[in-house]
Amino acid sequence: MAPRVLIIRLSALGDILHALPLLDALKRRWPDAFIGWLTEPAGAGLLDGHPLIDRLHVVPRREWKANRWRALRGPLRALARDLRSQHYDTAIDAQGLTKSALWGLAARAPRRIGFAGRESRELAGLLNNERVLPAPDRLHVVERNLALLQPLGIHVRSNEIHFPVHIPAAARTRADRILGEDEAFPLIVMNPGAGWATKIWPPERYGQLARRLLEERPFRIALAWGPGEEPLVRAALAAAQAPPADFTLDTLPTGPGLSPLPVTTFPELAAVIERATLFVGGDTGPTHLAAALAKPTVAVMGPLDARRNGPYGPGSVTIQHAVPRRAPWWANHRKWCDPRTDLRRVTVDEVLAACRAMLDRYAGPAAGASP
Repeated sequence: MAPRVLIIRLSALGDILHALPLLDALKRRWPDAFIGWLTEPAGAGLLDGHPLIDRLHVVPRREWKANRWRALRGPLRALARDLRSQHYDTAIDAQGLTKSALWGLAARAPRRIGFAGRESRELAGLLNNERVLPAPDRLHVVERNLALLQPLGIHVRSNEIHFPVHIPAAARTRADRILGEDEAFPLIVMNPGAGWATKIWPPERYGQLARRLLEERPFRIALAWGPGEEPLVRAALAAAQAPPADFTLDTLPTGPGLSPLPVTTFPELAAVIERATLFVGGDTGPTHLAAALAKPTVAVMGPLDARRNGPYGPGSVTIQHAVPRRAPWWANHRKWCDPRTDLRRVTVDEVLAACRAMLDRYAGPAAGASP
């Protein structure tokens, strides 16, 4: 009988991307395996319709936040029933939290594989019945996630790691409409936003970086953004002395210059990045997406250790001034940052040098400097 495996990685987008190699490794080992994935609504846009996922389960997070008692009696109960109906024999908890481990228990999976030691937080270590302690030399979270497959007899070498990012045809069609057929000027995508304030490089510096790049060559530079990040885009445009933002446009202006991308879904953004020559951003989902798509990526890293949480792959470079210390036990880890890795210390010159090096390496010297 083909294995039936449930991957549990609820959020966030960058972390879900870092868990995608699990899906690839499972399907390579067992092509006929039935693979389910449990995620929250934000991750559903990335995973919906994925050809390697046989069943996508989505936690009704909005209903839970609105009325927990009603959610327990209604949609959460229905989700637990749906999970049980799939008869998963193994649940892989790549989140390592109480809430993720509880869902493996709710699915009644006989084997519930999770992390041991410091990788297992809250009550996850008690709720999972097979625990894995990744080897010390496996620093990056991508490699640590893949260690969860060891109890299944699956061992993945570094040269066997693949990110099966699914980009629907409709998303590529929308990206073609946004970008048009203008390929005379290399496309650079910059993403000034991030989920934590401590992960945001000052937006004015993105604008200064864009201006410096445009002085060297006529690039077409697009600012990616999400809900609530409009002020970051405006600040970047002002620093670049570019025209003010028009967030109502449905296409990116042709010709060289700096402009905001039109509103996109995450798959549509993936299709745009797919056509880019270079991506620049912080520790956020779009940056990890660019790395997963094997696009040349420059990442500015702040509070989290780039060796563990940075974009993964040889086509990525990270700028981080020190190995960050862990947040004190009393501090909010989303707001605390080791002063040595405060992103305000990262200069435009540093990021520009990294961009030049990546352009020279992957797009040829002509892309990195003016003739």
